[in-house]
Amino acid sequence: MTREEQLRFCKICKNQKFDMKQGIICNLTNKPADFEDYCNSYIEDSELKQKMESNKNENEILNKTASQGKRFANYLIDLICFMIFSFIFGAILGIVLAIVSPSSLSIFEQDNKLIDYLLGFIAGMIYYSILEATTGRTIAKFITKTKVVNEEGVKPDFGTILLRSLCRFIPFEPFSFLGSDNSGWHDKLSKTRVIEI
Repeated sequence: MTREEQLRFCKICKNQKFDMKQGIICNLTNKPADFEDYCNSYIEDSELKQKMESNKNENEILNKTASQGKRFANYLIDLICFMIFSFIFGAILGIVLAIVSPSSLSIFEQDNKLIDYLLGFIAGMIYYSILEATTGRTIAKFITKTKVVNEEGVKPDFGTILLRSLCRFIPFEPFSFLGSDNSGWHDKLSKTRVIEI
């Protein structure tokens, strides 16, 4: 057995310890592993094993993280799609209000920034939440072949997607991508990532 193959056991063994000069060694013999097929002193440490598997998954996700270029493309494409969706949403809302309560349409005749922002917020929550909760992708993510995953690399639950969508409305949130890790506040706060497929 090679040292690499032995370390697969030693790294998750309860009888291991770390030596500055030799690396991982046996706590019983104070020497590096020297077994061929199986170590008689091997006792699996389930916590270490789980931690190693978690780190391995995290590293795989980080290696697949979408580039800043793709994230910027996602932003621009989704912005255009969101504007189209908002127009359709507003038209449908106007038709429904005209049928149900025609007198309430007068609220849209005034220039009310609060109403505009509220309708934009509702439309944004619907656009991002429905698409990402059902498919893990917005229209832009379909085009750029990316998707949203949680820290374990699986599709996030609906609550996580709602939090992610809500965080998009934090003032100056698009500027949070200027860091080096290709993630914005809506990624960090919801503990999600956008990865390439």
